[in-house]
Amino acid sequence: ESITESSSSSSSSSLGLSVSSFNAKLAVTMPGSVYPLHIDNPQGLAAGDTRKLTCIIYLNPDYEPGDGGELRILFHGGNNNNDNNGENASSSFADVTPDGGRMVLFWSDEIPHEVMPTTLLGDVSRDRYALTIWIPTDRLETIHNPKSKFATLGDDAFHSKKN
Repeated sequence: ESITESSSSSSSSSLGLSVSSFNAKLAVTMPGSVYPLHIDNPQGLAAGDTRKLTCIIYLNPDYEPGDGGELRILFHGGNNNNDNNGENASSSFADVTPDGGRMVLFWSDEIPHEVMPTTLLGDVSRDRYALTIWIPTDRLETIHNPKSKFATLGDDAFHSKKN
């Protein structure tokens, strides 16, 4: 049995993930660069976009703490301002370092995220490499499903960012 057959007969079938198509992008982020807050599939079916699962594989074997370029995944409004009398609300976001070989998965149509600035290290120039693969769904009712426990994250995150 192939990997594709295994995945199509198990969890991917319950999620309706397609095993017949995907989109991919290799992103090379230069030092000092960021990706602003966004959702990979913000418009969904209105734009004919059926991407459901985002898979990011980091290709940075020499990544070191302090290099920057962390993936910030926002939760509960995702306010990255200080809360709780000046202390950061730990439930607001999670930062994922782009260590080489790390893989991150999240819902393309629901999870707000951004890439934090990569660090300028004097004469050392470290680009950040990330291979992103988007897997669509065949179950269109799962895209922007109002019953999802993540359904309001986007609205909350973008509202918090404006305040």
